[in-house]
Amino acid sequence: MPLDIAKFFNLPRLLDLRPAIALNTVYFLLAVFAVLIIIATIIKIIKKTNKGDGFRQKLLEKYSVALFWLGVFGLILTWFRYERVNILSARFWLLVWFVGLIVWLAFVLKYQFKTVPAARQQLQKTQEFKKYLPKKK
Repeated sequence: MPLDIAKFFNLPRLLDLRPAIALNTVYFLLAVFAVLIIIATIIKIIKKTNKGDGFRQKLLEKYSVALFWLGVFGLILTWFRYERVNILSARFWLLVWFVGLIVWLAFVLKYQFKTVPAARQQLQKTQEFKKYLPKKK
Protein backbone atom coordinates (compact mmCIF):
# COMPACT_ATOMS: atom_id res chain seq x y z
CA MET A 1 0.00 0.00 0.00
CA PRO A 2 1.82 3.12 -1.19
CA LEU A 3 1.82 6.40 0.68
CA ASP A 4 -1.10 8.49 -0.57
CA ILE A 5 -0.81 12.12 0.56
CA ALA A 6 -4.37 13.01 -0.52
CA LYS A 7 -5.82 10.34 1.77
CA PHE A 8 -3.47 11.38 4.55
CA PHE A 9 -5.13 14.80 4.88
CA ASN A 10 -8.68 13.43 4.98
CA LEU A 11 -10.03 14.82 8.31
CA PRO A 12 -11.66 11.66 9.77
CA ARG A 13 -8.59 9.69 8.81
CA LEU A 14 -6.29 12.36 10.20
CA LEU A 15 -8.00 12.41 13.60
CA ASP A 16 -8.26 8.62 13.95
CA LEU A 17 -6.58 7.75 17.26
CA ARG A 18 -5.81 4.18 16.19
CA PRO A 19 -4.71 4.38 12.59
CA ALA A 20 -3.92 1.37 10.49
CA ILE A 21 -0.30 1.20 9.48
CA ALA A 22 1.38 0.12 6.31
CA LEU A 23 4.99 -0.95 6.50
CA ASN A 24 5.77 1.08 3.38
CA THR A 25 4.71 4.21 5.25
CA VAL A 26 6.76 3.27 8.29
CA TYR A 27 9.85 2.61 6.15
CA PHE A 28 9.34 5.91 4.32
CA LEU A 29 9.06 7.84 7.60
CA LEU A 30 12.10 6.04 9.03
CA ALA A 31 14.11 6.96 5.95
CA VAL A 32 13.06 10.62 6.06
CA PHE A 33 13.82 11.04 9.76
CA ALA A 34 17.09 9.11 9.53
CA VAL A 35 18.19 11.37 6.66
CA LEU A 36 17.45 14.41 8.84
CA ILE A 37 19.70 13.01 11.58
CA ILE A 38 22.44 12.18 9.07
CA ILE A 39 22.29 15.70 7.61
CA ALA A 40 22.49 17.15 11.13
CA THR A 41 25.56 15.02 11.82
CA ILE A 42 27.22 16.12 8.58
CA ILE A 43 26.54 19.77 9.41
CA LYS A 44 28.04 19.22 12.89
CA ILE A 45 31.17 17.68 11.34
CA ILE A 46 31.46 20.59 8.90
CA LYS A 47 31.14 22.99 11.82
CA LYS A 48 33.94 21.24 13.72
CA THR A 49 36.34 21.03 10.75
CA ASN A 50 35.81 24.48 9.21
CA LYS A 51 36.67 27.31 11.52
CA GLY A 52 34.76 30.30 10.23
CA ASP A 53 33.53 33.42 11.90
CA GLY A 54 31.31 33.15 14.96
CA PHE A 55 28.16 33.95 13.04
CA ARG A 56 28.66 31.07 10.61
CA GLN A 57 29.50 28.66 13.43
CA LYS A 58 26.38 29.63 15.37
CA LEU A 59 24.22 29.31 12.23
CA LEU A 60 25.55 25.83 11.51
CA GLU A 61 24.90 24.90 15.14
CA LYS A 62 21.31 26.12 14.89
CA TYR A 63 20.68 24.07 11.74
CA SER A 64 22.34 21.02 13.23
CA VAL A 65 20.33 21.15 16.46
CA ALA A 66 17.05 21.75 14.63
CA LEU A 67 17.50 18.88 12.18
CA PHE A 68 18.79 16.48 14.83
CA TRP A 69 15.93 17.00 17.28
CA LEU A 70 13.27 17.03 14.58
CA GLY A 71 14.70 13.74 13.29
CA VAL A 72 14.70 12.22 16.78
CA PHE A 73 11.12 13.32 17.47
CA GLY A 74 10.08 11.96 14.09
CA LEU A 75 11.69 8.59 14.84
CA ILE A 76 9.86 8.49 18.17
CA LEU A 77 6.55 9.22 16.41
CA THR A 78 7.31 6.52 13.85
CA TRP A 79 8.08 4.03 16.62
CA PHE A 80 4.76 4.86 18.33
CA ARG A 81 3.04 4.32 15.02
CA TYR A 82 4.78 1.00 14.43
CA GLU A 83 3.90 -0.21 17.93
CA ARG A 84 0.32 1.04 17.50
CA VAL A 85 0.23 3.08 20.68
CA ASN A 86 -3.33 4.41 20.73
CA ILE A 87 -3.16 8.19 21.02
CA LEU A 88 0.53 8.70 20.30
CA SER A 89 0.36 6.99 16.91
CA ALA A 90 -2.34 9.30 15.52
CA ARG A 91 -1.59 10.95 12.21
CA PHE A 92 -2.15 14.47 13.48
CA TRP A 93 1.10 14.20 15.47
CA LEU A 94 2.94 14.24 12.15
CA LEU A 95 1.17 17.49 11.34
CA VAL A 96 2.19 18.86 14.74
CA TRP A 97 5.75 17.76 13.93
CA PHE A 98 5.54 19.49 10.54
CA VAL A 99 4.30 22.73 12.14
CA GLY A 100 7.20 22.48 14.60
CA LEU A 101 9.57 22.09 11.64
CA ILE A 102 8.18 25.18 9.94
CA VAL A 103 8.32 27.29 13.12
CA TRP A 104 11.83 26.16 14.07
CA LEU A 105 13.20 26.73 10.58
CA ALA A 106 11.48 30.12 10.45
CA PHE A 107 13.43 31.18 13.55
CA VAL A 108 16.69 29.86 12.11
CA LEU A 109 16.07 31.59 8.76
CA LYS A 110 15.18 34.82 10.57
CA TYR A 111 18.49 34.58 12.38
CA GLN A 112 20.31 33.87 9.10
CA PHE A 113 18.75 36.62 6.99
CA LYS A 114 17.95 39.35 9.52
CA THR A 115 20.05 39.03 12.66
CA VAL A 116 23.38 37.98 11.13
CA PRO A 117 23.60 40.75 8.50
CA ALA A 118 22.68 43.40 11.08
CA ALA A 119 25.24 42.02 13.55
CA ARG A 120 27.94 41.87 10.86
CA GLN A 121 27.24 45.46 9.93
CA GLN A 122 27.40 46.51 13.58
CA LEU A 123 30.67 44.60 14.01
CA GLN A 124 32.13 46.32 10.95
CA LYS A 125 31.12 49.74 12.32
CA THR A 126 32.66 48.90 15.68
CA GLN A 127 35.91 47.74 14.08
CA GLU A 128 35.99 50.88 11.92
CA PHE A 129 35.52 53.02 15.04
CA LYS A 130 38.17 51.15 17.05
CA LYS A 131 40.67 51.64 14.24
CA TYR A 132 40.93 55.32 15.20
CA LEU A 133 41.19 54.80 18.97
CA PRO A 134 44.63 54.96 20.59
CA LYS A 135 46.24 51.61 21.26
CA LYS A 136 47.41 50.50 24.73
CA LYS A 137 51.14 50.63 25.31
